[in-house]
Amino acid sequence: MKSILNLLSICLLAAVLPATAQEAAPAKKKKMAPLNQSKDVRTGKIYSTKPENNRFTVRLDEAQWVVTSEKTNKVVAFHLKEGAKVTIDGTAGKVEGLQKGMRVTVTPSAGDPGKAEKVEATKAAEEEKKAADSEE
Repeated sequence: MKSILNLLSICLLAAVLPATAQEAAPAKKKKMAPLNQSKDVRTGKIYSTKPENNRFTVRLDEAQWVVTSEKTNKVVAFHLKEGAKVTIDGTAGKVEGLQKGMRVTVTPSAGDPGKAEKVEATKAAEEEKKAADSEE
């Protein structure tokens, strides 16, 4: 009788433990785009913006990709440097005005390439927007 009870308790534990292990697994962290490491001017399209953090990401044009021995970065992030100049279609703007799909030219700060010193954005044509949406 004891062996049957032991066997039943082991089976019960075996059934319950995997379920609790799955519940306790931490949620996957969303991978963030690496900050730009090059001091060269970068061109591409706005991929996403976080105005509350003064941060935006750019999907680089193919010739602009950052290639390292480990990986190729197609999307890089920038923080807006304090006092940075942002222009949208030739007029002064703010990071809040940057929208996904806009063509952008970013001049990184000489001291910190992860910070944008100058951002020039233009609204994408309707054809470009459709092509950008179909890429994703």
